[in-house]
This record gives sequence, structure tokens and C-alpha cells, in this order.
Amino acid sequence: MGIMFPGIKKILVGFMIFTLLACIGHCFHVSSLPCNVSLAQSCPASLYYVPNSPRTLAAAASLFHVDSNLVRQTVDGYLVNVNCSCPAGHTAFTWHMDYTVQPGDTWEQISSSFGSFVVKKTDKMLISSQNVTLDLLCGCSKDNKEIVTYRVKHGDTLYTICSRFSADLNQMVQLNGIDNSGLIHDGDVIFIPEPVSKVKKTPKPRISMIVGITLAAVSVVTLLVMSFVWSYCYKRSRIRQAKAYSRRTECLHCYLTTCSFHKKSEESMASSFNLDKATVFSYIEVCDATCNFSMSLKIGQGSYGSVYLGKLRGIDVAIKQMKETKSKEFFSELHILSRVHHTNLIKLIGYAGGGDSLFLVYEFAQNGALSHHLHRPTARGYKPLQWTTRLQIALDAARGLEYIHEHTKPYYVHRDVKTSNILLDSNFRAKIADFGLVKLFEHSPNSAAAASRIVGTFGYLAPEYIRDGCVTTKSDVYAYGVVLMELLTGQPALSRDANPGNDQYIEHRSLVEYLLSALNDSHDSLMQCIDPNLIHYHADSVFQMALLSKDCVDDDWNQRPDMSSIVIRLLHLLARSREWEKLECSNPMS
Repeated sequence: MGIMFPGIKKILVGFMIFTLLACIGHCFHVSSLPCNVSLAQSCPASLYYVPNSPRTLAAAASLFHVDSNLVRQTVDGYLVNVNCSCPAGHTAFTWHMDYTVQPGDTWEQISSSFGSFVVKKTDKMLISSQNVTLDLLCGCSKDNKEIVTYRVKHGDTLYTICSRFSADLNQMVQLNGIDNSGLIHDGDVIFIPEPVSKVKKTPKPRISMIVGITLAAVSVVTLLVMSFVWSYCYKRSRIRQAKAYSRRTECLHCYLTTCSFHKKSEESMASSFNLDKATVFSYIEVCDATCNFSMSLKIGQGSYGSVYLGKLRGIDVAIKQMKETKSKEFFSELHILSRVHHTNLIKLIGYAGGGDSLFLVYEFAQNGALSHHLHRPTARGYKPLQWTTRLQIALDAARGLEYIHEHTKPYYVHRDVKTSNILLDSNFRAKIADFGLVKLFEHSPNSAAAASRIVGTFGYLAPEYIRDGCVTTKSDVYAYGVVLMELLTGQPALSRDANPGNDQYIEHRSLVEYLLSALNDSHDSLMQCIDPNLIHYHADSVFQMALLSKDCVDDDWNQRPDMSSIVIRLLHLLARSREWEKLECSNPMS
């Protein structure tokens, strides 16, 4: 029987395709639900609104001019409850709302803003600041079932839509006047009847089904046989897939709790992971939280994967998606963040696996990466950082590094300290992220180790690391010194300049060499290197921070300060700068 299945399946699939092609009559496109005297003249209805960009529930309610309690959040948008009606002079059911025309508005743009449900009145001119009445498509049914207005997305079929909304296919086909259930297209507007679970079943669909079976008995019998065979094969496939996912989840959990780091002693193994506070999320939850990894929710891209904004169990989170081939970096980061907890280190919330990917779920840093606020901030829509804010960020990052260098056991070297791995929360407090390249030291933070390969980001790599592969905590200090230079100048660690003699040739300019040259030249030369976005600052504190950055990038790693002494020096500079700010505020004319 098992040997015959492939042949039988091919024959049945071919017959099924032939049958379906023979049944297809024409393409489908619904623009509105016509008014009918037999239908209710006013009824409650819903609009399935999917915003073009991330929008809060309160913002969605404000857009539609309704109370927040009339809006429910869905996987990829909101369900907005409205009162649908068919007023005199209208040929279709609509919901009406007032709208103030914005400069540059077109009917196409307005409709897109409201989920493509707006009836476009192309004969009506749009004048900026003028109030107009918008008609949004909705529906009422003669049996008073609530109708949901839905815009078809790419990949939708009537079957998947009915499954998603628990709706009856026959009722939806009848309501929309669809001649066949085969073809709907991206952008079509359809009306979905109240879910089956909420509706008491009537005998009419059964009668319709019996009539259909009677008229096409041979086809139905064939389809039943096909369905049986297909269902059998599909169930077997699903069982195998479920077992595979089950084994993967069990192995992942086993690896994280009892089986990881086999070369360690039992005592070390038992303490390798502390996952009490890390939540295991399902793959389905991660997909739903990111709207199936929608590009509109993508907030970052690194060498080890993409980062998406999502909402898991009511909390805004950042979800890093990594390929299974990056399992070493995944487990390294999970291992570290499960053991270290500090206000200046990004917090791990949970993890997941599925679909050939591994996922790490972090707290969401609302203001993104520090690099975005330093390198061309106005082009990204950010205000330039003030001087004391920059000092506070430098201090926060230093404290995070001090913690992993000196206050954990084993001790850790981050190996990828850079401004794009320093994230800022809603209060612009810094948190170090991306622990995929961390190297640990069991005995002393002052020890050194040889790296098997050079990893990290050029422009931040210490000279001894590039030359000899020597890894110490002072490697992080060097990279941190480059971060200080970026805070001072607003320039990236490496910048590309076209050679004046040859526009085709691009050369890299090192920020370290650039600033050290200015420091060795004169005080005035240094001041010319300062970020032009920095208008008000304490000049002596800027100079002292430049000297600190110079100490951090010393060629001799033994001469570089440790993070504890850096923290102390920054505390002093921050206190002096804040005192200077108070004096400036109290004497604005001085």
C-alpha cells in the first residue's frame, strides 16, 4: 500500500486540479455590499483594520473617532466596531465618519490610511483643512448576523479566511455573491459573516449542500476518495512533523537545563543555566507577535540575524531571529544572559525555536541603537544628544562592562563593543546587547587567552588582538575608547572617503587615528573635531573625556585603564558637567 501511494497521489492530484479548473468560471472582486430592502437598515458591524505601520490601540481608536473599548487587537491589526447603515441616496452599506483633509491628500491615500475601506469620491475635490464625510464599506445581513469587512491579503484564499474567522464558507459565498470559491485577489474587499461558533445553525446550508451533492454525485464521490487519501497522507506527514518538532523542543530544553557543556563537572553543569526567569515561547507565538516576520516590524539587522519588534503576552519585545547554523552564537548568548543580570545589560525575556530558526526574546529598547543618534541623527528623525546625556550613556555602558569584567564568575569579555550594540531605553539609559561573541575566563579577569579566529568589528579591534589573537578585558576597553570618540565627534569608527585623485578609489579613515592626531596637535585642533551637533558643553569635561578615550586605545594593553577606574573618572566628569549646566541655567547671559 505504501509503495502505491506516490502514484495514486499523483493521479488524484492531477484529477483534482483538472476538476477545479473545469469548475472555475471567472475572477472575483467585491467593492461593496449593496443595500437591500430585505436587509436591516442599521446594524452593528466590524472593520478588520491592518495599519500600514505599527500603531497602538489608542491611536487606531483615535483614527476612527471611536472609543477604545470599541477596538480589539488582532494578530496583525485591529477589529473596529461600527454602526453600519444604508441611508437614503446610498446604494451600498457604509459607515460614516468626519475627516479633516491633510495637505497633499488624495482619495487613494485616505483610503489606504483607513484599511482601503473608504469609498473613493473622485468627483469631489479635496481641499486642505476642509472637513469631509468618509463612507467606509461595511455590511448588514437579513438575519442580523454581524458582518466583518476584510481586505484580502497576498496568499489569502476563501478557505484560509473562513478558517481564520471560524466562518461558514457557504454563507460567505452567498453573502458576497461569489459564483465560485476559487479566485480572490490581493486588495479585494469581502464581507465575512458572524463566526459559526456564535451563530445557531439553520437547515438552509444543509439543504444547499444536499442539493449540490445530488447534482454532482460522481464528482463528490471522487472528491471524497481523494480527500480520504489526502487526509491519510497529510496526517502521517503532520505526525512526523509534530514528532520532529517535539524532539527538537525536548532537545533544546534538555540542552539548556541538564545536557549543556558536557565537558564541565556536574556542579558546573547544574549552574550553567538559570532559566527560571526566561520564558519558553512557542514558534506560533513568535510568528503571531511579528506578523509572520513582517518587514514593517523589522528594527535591526546584524551579522547573526534580523531583529523584529513584537508584542508577546502583552509586552513589547525585541525578537532576534537566527538561523540554526548560528546555534553556537545562540547558545552562547542564552548562556550569558541567563546568568548575568544588570540594569546596563539588555534583559533576556525568553527564547524559542522552530521553522529552521532560533529566537531570542529581549526587552525592547525604545530609542534604539546609540549609533543612530550619533551618525546623521537628524536624517533618521532624532534630535542630537546633549552633552550630559552622552556622558550618562558613556557611564552606563562602562558600568555594564565593569560588571561582566569584574563582578561575575566566570568573567566575560564581550568582544563586540560598539555603538550599534549599545541600546537606549525610553529615558536614554544605555544597555549593552549582543553577547554572541563573548569569551569567558574562569579564574581571573586579568588573564589572557588566544583566539582561534578574529571576530568582532573592524575599527573597534585592539591591535594586539589583530596581531596575535590575544583576548583580554582590555580588548573591550579599547573598543570602549572608540565608543567614547564617537560620542565626542559624532563620527563612525571607520568612515569612507573618496581619494581626490581618483573618485573610484575609496579609502577608510580610522576615527582613532583622526582624533589622536588632533589631540597630539593642539587643543584647538581637538575642538574642531567635536560633533557640530554639540552646541552647549563643558569644554574642560570634553577635553578630559578625550584624554580618557586616548588612554583606552593605548597600543600597550597593560597601560589601558580597567573599567572600574573608567567609571570613577566618568562619575567625576558627569558631576562637573551637571554643575556647569546649573550655572549656565542660572546665568543665561554670562
